[in-house]
Amino acid sequence: MKSTGVQRSALPVHPVLNARFSPRAFSDRAVTDAELELVLEAARWAPSSMNEQPWRFLITRRGEEGHAELLATLNHSNQVWANKAPVLILNLVHRILSRIGQENFHARHDLGIATAQLTAQATALGMGLHILGGFHADAARAAFGIPETYDVVSVIVLGFPGEPDSLPEQLMQRELQHSPRRPLAELVHYGRFNG
Repeated sequence: MKSTGVQRSALPVHPVLNARFSPRAFSDRAVTDAELELVLEAARWAPSSMNEQPWRFLITRRGEEGHAELLATLNHSNQVWANKAPVLILNLVHRILSRIGQENFHARHDLGIATAQLTAQATALGMGLHILGGFHADAARAAFGIPETYDVVSVIVLGFPGEPDSLPEQLMQRELQHSPRRPLAELVHYGRFNG
């Protein structure tokens, strides 16, 4: 696992969680089939409401089928750096519960758990990933013929971290300054909600 060299939490959280960040700089190193399968297997074992497992991942590799189409759906500001990563993953959820035919209101939550497990496994392997909302879901739906029963949720940019100085100046500065987190006191409420 590649260390970021930064102790992000003052508490002794697991090293994989401490090392996780969202890089924009990616190296030329390829993600092997075995590495990709392992991060997807980690996602597969995530818990889900009614064991529905509503997540779906559409995988594209740089230079192979679908990659240019998925890259083209990203906001231009994300295309600038995401084109260096070897893998782009389109994240989808199936909205309908298969057993009862009703809407699955927890589908996106369950996708979040699956991508968190994927993220932890990727980080443990020394990879970095950046989960994007900055893309055009309708364009991705059209490009890949995705049925309306699936929500097109996000894109994962996956690879091995590269050198920050490979980025344009503004992005390089953002790469060197990991995002802060709100304090627990602002996020957690005990016994009642304090607004």
